[in-house]
Parts: sequence; C-alpha cells; structure tokens
Amino acid sequence: MDFNQCYEIIKDKYMRMDMSGVGKDFRGSVHLTGNSSGFVYLAYIDGCKLIEPLKTEKADIFVSMTISCFEDIISGRLDPVLAFTTGQIQAKGNVMLALSLYNSLK
Repeated sequence: MDFNQCYEIIKDKYMRMDMSGVGKDFRGSVHLTGNSSGFVYLAYIDGCKLIEPLKTEKADIFVSMTISCFEDIISGRLDPVLAFTTGQIQAKGNVMLALSLYNSLK
C-alpha cells in the first residue's frame, strides 16, 4: 500500500464517520511514513468536515505511524491502543481526542 491508497481509506472512513461522539471542533494531522510517505490534515469546524493531503503546524493532535502499522490497524491485525502503548504510533497533543475519533470510526 502507498500513501495515496492510505489517504483514500482515511478519507472514506472520515467522511462516513459519525461526529456526534467527538463533541467539539478539532484539527488533526496524520503523518504516514514508509516507502511512500505523506501527511493528512483533518478538521471538523462548525459541523463541516475537511480532509486534505497536506502538512500543517496548526492541529490539536499530531499522529505518526508507518504505512505498515496503518495497514495492520485497518485490517484488524493490530489494536491502535496497543500500537500507541508499544510506540508504533506516536501522538502529540490531545490524545483523548484521538481516542474519541478512533472510537467514532468503529
């Protein structure tokens, strides 16, 4: 899988996501690393979702992982909480927000 494929998966899941459990506006940045790396910017502002393949310094949560880790999470082979606690996912900022977003994706 390359970055573009990962981006399309994230975009599809994010656009179908129920935001009622998130409870507030946010901005997030996901950095996927590997053979094909890139950034995904996600925002939920005034009830509107935005997702773009770009890097930003303005975010409530910054998450970084390898594309391989992302594939394992999406396929169900790896629990993201376990990945975080074992250092496979790095997160800075509002980690509780990241957890509520993950729970909304289920």
